Amino acid sequence: MSTETVRPDIAPAASPVLRRRIGLVGLVLTISNLIAMPGGVLWPDPAAGGETYAYTDIQPLRDRWWGLLVLLAVGALLGVPAQAFLTAYLVRARGAAWATAGGLMMWIGIAFQAVGVGGLAAAYYVATGVDATAGTPVMVAANDDLLHLFGPMLGGALLAALGTVVQVVGLWRSHAVPRWVPVLVLFVVISFVVPGNGWIGLTVQIPMAAGAIAIAYYAWRRAAAV
Repeated sequence: MSTETVRPDIAPAASPVLRRRIGLVGLVLTISNLIAMPGGVLWPDPAAGGETYAYTDIQPLRDRWWGLLVLLAVGALLGVPAQAFLTAYLVRARGAAWATAGGLMMWIGIAFQAVGVGGLAAAYYVATGVDATAGTPVMVAANDDLLHLFGPMLGGALLAALGTVVQVVGLWRSHAVPRWVPVLVLFVVISFVVPGNGWIGLTVQIPMAAGAIAIAYYAWRRAAAV
């Protein structure tokens, strides 16, 4: 007589713990993108144009400058890994290698970018904490050393953007979300062509945020159905 127990083929019930965890990560992703949208509008333009700032550009608004850049850096440091994680969660089979590789690139890239943004915030903030006679030479010296001033930030941004594109390939191949979601996420490429600051930056930020929030929604919906 056989003692083997035959288990009925019953689909597992939805896990409330998994649903809450995915929901929390999705909430972080949503909030970070909502913060990033007005951040570009508040980002000041250099009076002389270009990418570097003069003492007179930053000194009147140095507190706003430091607070804005730190807030954006922290938001990106939380939001980009959250998007990478949720995309990898959605892409289970076809396209999984793309999603995993892209997510790893995004994590590394955003770490360098956040460090660079924080360094830029501190460099200009400290230089404008003294009078113009002492602070202007410091600003000029910093602006002449573009590698150290912008290198980690720009290098990290490029790597994070490339990782996003790689993840989009996996997301597209997986059919885990509607086609419009990866298309919106791809607006990250346009962000390197269209200036991210000012009102024109919203034309890029809004589609990117919509794509990220959609990823959060579809990941939560999938967790609710597991």
